Amino acid sequence: MTNETLSLSSIAATCGVKLIEAKGFEAKRQTCLEAVNAGVIQLHKAKAKVGQNNKCAIATAFFDALVQGGLGKGTAANYLSTFRKAVTEGKPVTEWNPAQSKGKGKGKGGAKATTAKELADKLATAYRDADFEGFMNDLQASYENDEVKTLLEGIQSYLEAAGIKLK
Repeated sequence: MTNETLSLSSIAATCGVKLIEAKGFEAKRQTCLEAVNAGVIQLHKAKAKVGQNNKCAIATAFFDALVQGGLGKGTAANYLSTFRKAVTEGKPVTEWNPAQSKGKGKGKGGAKATTAKELADKLATAYRDADFEGFMNDLQASYENDEVKTLLEGIQSYLEAAGIKLK
């Protein structure tokens, strides 16, 4: 065998090791998510009410744990919305990222509002969505942290990340 073959074999072996490592993380992830959902059910059965962050001890404890664990405040706010809904309904969370839990790119797509009322109706639909507040918090944080130059750029980035084709 040549040195090149040994080197390529070494790369292949490393790939195998990393794949096994990833499988272990997936198993640990699943165990952790099951523990989270057990807590959600326990809180629901105890008739816990999860209010707004900084106004509710339960919400603040959850939010602070996420931020201390390394999540951004906007993402933590989104997760808090999901957590609040899960505790209220007593249903396990299957997807913490709201963009992943909804159909991507469905609906009218690029349908243009022809009147101000039509645009207002579309915006009102988004506003009523349970995840809208978290989205707006993320958008504001991205803007304030100079991750996006304009709010429009932030919305475009979010939509593209969700798989929505804009053009």
